[in-house]
Amino acid sequence: MLRIDVFNEPDLATTARMTASSSVDFPLIGEVVVAGKDTVSIAAEIQRRLEDGFIRKAPTSVSVVEYAQRQAFVMGSVARQEAVKLTPFTDLSAVQAIVQVGGFLDDANRNGVFVIRDLADQKGSKQYLPVKVGPTSPGINQDIVLQPGDMVMVPRLDRIFVIGRVRTPGALNLPGQGHLTVSKALSLAGGFQVYARQNQVQLIRAGSAVRVVDVQGILNGDSKSEDPALQPGDTIFVPESRF
Repeated sequence: MLRIDVFNEPDLATTARMTASSSVDFPLIGEVVVAGKDTVSIAAEIQRRLEDGFIRKAPTSVSVVEYAQRQAFVMGSVARQEAVKLTPFTDLSAVQAIVQVGGFLDDANRNGVFVIRDLADQKGSKQYLPVKVGPTSPGINQDIVLQPGDMVMVPRLDRIFVIGRVRTPGALNLPGQGHLTVSKALSLAGGFQVYARQNQVQLIRAGSAVRVVDVQGILNGDSKSEDPALQPGDTIFVPESRF
């Protein structure tokens, strides 16, 4: 929420909340886009538009009086698994968010960090964005600027993670002997919650495309449904069914 004041024009004093189109409405001039701008830039634009036909001199000040509850989440092998606040005027990247929650633990798989993002135009669908941690080639930046609702996932080198619509989400140890499959890992995580999309379980592995596993078919004995063996650092995500 922004407080906007124009010098010697008390009737124009406005407290405005940013709309879904990342703008605010101001008397006389209407919509002002504020996304990606700091308060100085917003004030300068309002002053320019007021002086362009409305007020001869309109020195303007803009201040933030309240930030909307915009947040992302950092999960996995980090010092503190918690939400991080996002503000409209300052970008926060995935790596910066990891630093903000205390950084990596010793067993973090730094080459396997990724961001899970909802696709706004596809209900229930997710996008998986790999994050490059450390130096990259000149001119290339593979860090990800976070959006509200994003989840930064930091896998462990020696474990797998099960997240989403399961009863006990978290990290699982890989057995010393034998192997662990997707369906067995979900069983160890307590099984599915209500509204889990059991035929669209997603196996996320660093350096590979996301693999969709029909666990419902596996549990029903469908011979065509493959139950992949897991590797250290894998993440299993169980999406929610949307009706």
